Amino acid sequence: MEILCFFAGIAFVFIKNAYPLYFLLIVLFFRPRITILGWFLTAVMWGFCHQYWVADQGMPNDEIVKNALLQGYVASIPTTNIRKTQFQFFAERLNAKPVNVMLLLSCYDHCPDLHAGQHWQLMAKLKKPRNLANPGGFDYVSWLDARHITWTGYIRRNSFQRITTKSSHYPLLSLRDDLAAMLARIDSNEKTLGILQALTLGVTSHIDKDEWDLFRRTGTIHLMVISGAHIGLVAGLTYWFIKWLWCRSSRFCLRFPAPKVASIAALLMALIYALLAGFAVPAQRALIVCFFMLLRNFFSQRFSVWQAWRYALLGVLVFEPHSVLMSGFYLSFIAVAILILVNQRVLSKGIRKTITMQLACLAGLMPLTLFWFSYGAVNGLVANLIAIPWVGFIIVPLALFTTFLGQWLVIPWVVMILKGSIISLLYYLNWVDSFAFFNLNFSFTQLLSPLAMMLALCIVLFMPLHRLFPAVAVLAIAGLYPGFERVNVGNATIDVLDVGQGLSVVVRTASHVLIYDTGVKFYQGSDMGKLAIIPYLNTLGVKRLDKVIISHPDLDHRGGLASLEEMFNVSELIVDDPEFYRRGVSCHQYPKWNWDGVSFRFFPIKNNFRGKNNRSCILQVSTGGGQVLLSGDIEKSAENDLIKTYGSDLASSVLLIPHHGSKTSSSPSFIEQVAPRYAIASYGFDNRYHFPHAEAMRTYKRHHIEVYNTMECGMVRVKLHPWNSLQPTCFH
Repeated sequence: MEILCFFAGIAFVFIKNAYPLYFLLIVLFFRPRITILGWFLTAVMWGFCHQYWVADQGMPNDEIVKNALLQGYVASIPTTNIRKTQFQFFAERLNAKPVNVMLLLSCYDHCPDLHAGQHWQLMAKLKKPRNLANPGGFDYVSWLDARHITWTGYIRRNSFQRITTKSSHYPLLSLRDDLAAMLARIDSNEKTLGILQALTLGVTSHIDKDEWDLFRRTGTIHLMVISGAHIGLVAGLTYWFIKWLWCRSSRFCLRFPAPKVASIAALLMALIYALLAGFAVPAQRALIVCFFMLLRNFFSQRFSVWQAWRYALLGVLVFEPHSVLMSGFYLSFIAVAILILVNQRVLSKGIRKTITMQLACLAGLMPLTLFWFSYGAVNGLVANLIAIPWVGFIIVPLALFTTFLGQWLVIPWVVMILKGSIISLLYYLNWVDSFAFFNLNFSFTQLLSPLAMMLALCIVLFMPLHRLFPAVAVLAIAGLYPGFERVNVGNATIDVLDVGQGLSVVVRTASHVLIYDTGVKFYQGSDMGKLAIIPYLNTLGVKRLDKVIISHPDLDHRGGLASLEEMFNVSELIVDDPEFYRRGVSCHQYPKWNWDGVSFRFFPIKNNFRGKNNRSCILQVSTGGGQVLLSGDIEKSAENDLIKTYGSDLASSVLLIPHHGSKTSSSPSFIEQVAPRYAIASYGFDNRYHFPHAEAMRTYKRHHIEVYNTMECGMVRVKLHPWNSLQPTCFH
């Protein structure tokens, strides 16, 4: 319990929520000991000390450094694709001043051949990372914090200058990079090379998105990262082989007992493999467990498997407290705990026990995978029955054999068998993937839901008390059917999402959902539909979209449309120009409609203005509690046309500021005609257009209109309720 309280203290420092404190209070209630509190406070102190130790030094207080002349070392194996090269860079000098900071840098064109440990001088634009502040969004800042990265940036074109030709920093990382290059020379097939490098060196840059999706849909991602199972397998095979070999000589056995020699060799091999694989959390856990379990061959002290598990937890937390920010940390330790419990309680053997353990892992980890990844691979039970032994006993040994001998000797028939084994695995997983319709495709949006489900499973499996069944039923129902916020009839909730530089608005009534614009699409391939809108809709329990409106064809307004249509059934698409999209209906001929007592109407722009901005779809949402006017990217000419055509009908309580607050919009006459009490601007931090323009903001200030913006507020919510004050609220 002391170690669990140490974990709670570390989690309290890094996760920054109250759950660890609740856990501590519950423990103190049942076991009021000063040692419990002492372990918690020790963890808190160690967490703050570790944060101070890894914090950047010498960096400016600004959030942006536009022209940063950096000197330092490549501190990771670069990830390269057709779009960019990305790598971690440990900077020692910034604009000739000494610093110590870890950066995540991207290079988009004219990138040199980068390798770990190389010393470079380069010019970059640096930024403090920010999260998109919407419910359900990915915590990018925590993901970077877990890797001690506090700044990100991109490299200016043709600014690379090699300082030294010999790599002197990160020798282990450089060795892994050299081995990865050696494997690329041995196997030029991208599909098999990605898996080969992943299983030997923990390098996943050659595994493409389609393969990752295949592993996700078949529940086999854990096989493509160096897990504790791989480390344990290598240690076990080494122990068995050395012990067998040593026992061939009675002379050696009399001088040094075979179990001791085999234990030392197994630990050494496990350590080498863990270091080559990057020494991630699962490798750390497996190495510590191996150490304690093999101590029995040297001392009379015997450690139980649970003791080894707890000491591994303590060791990982002491070595790298930031690991509590990684989902893999929890999945790794919980999976092992499930296997230990099942192994102790299930008496069957052979294939029946294997299936039981796989089923227990699937059910036990399913709530967390749904919470973190919004997907549960039920067909993973079938996939892992074959894939785990296939990878563990065939692919991993052959891959390690090829890696260790590859510098001096390449045995063609071994490489052929290895490649054939990997291709066979992919064929099998593709066959399993044909049953993906069994899989679960939804998300737990709050941590309490998966915790309730896991607690219910624990009570059913390990506390079979009939009196607890009602509690189990309540926990299961609470987990499977979490409560979602409801909108009453006659009311509307309008959420202006934080999508960086762009626009997306979610409008909800009692039984309908409308999306107005879908954010930007990046040329690297992702879009705000995937990054912001879909995760947010999942938190609301939305299953279908009644209408999607694209105000005009700018990429920062329509970028996420394809992702939304792929994820949800969209009943109707409304656009400014159906010919551009080759589908949809025009908003300029669309009639008024009413949903659940909420009125919707478009204000068509009659004149044929040049430019797509002035043909934007203008939507007004009205209830007894007020009106919200969504204005797209219209400019002053379109604003004047709206005033002449619709006059007082434009009056609204809240205005979505046209064109992100550009100086070509928000004319005084338009503001006076709409006469909003509040205005909302959607724009991104440090956007290249320099929105919002000071002149536009002065216009709202002169009219005494309170302005909210997504850059500072995150998501901005407006509730159109008769009893509500209408004042927008920030998600931040």
